[in-house]
Amino acid sequence: MKDLNVCIIAFPSTSESVNLYKVLKNKRYNVVMIQTPCTISAGCARSIEIKENDLENIINEIKTNNIEIRGIFRKALSESTRRYYYEELSF
Repeated sequence: MKDLNVCIIAFPSTSESVNLYKVLKNKRYNVVMIQTPCTISAGCARSIEIKENDLENIINEIKTNNIEIRGIFRKALSESTRRYYYEELSF
């Protein structure tokens, strides 16, 4: 496993992802809106990719702004299969 220092935040709805994206961009976090990997969810098509260094602060923003999320996942690369996989984090 090769840790990529990137986390993915998945959401139950597109509106929740857009709300958090706006909050984080306004606070100058380095975030990217991406399509949700199908191994994480077949529901909402949007997720936010963040740097793992910002995780604690972003969790505080999620709680402060009452944004509903489906989960937070650490992105890693399997060296044996050369494929990405996602490990769900608890917070």
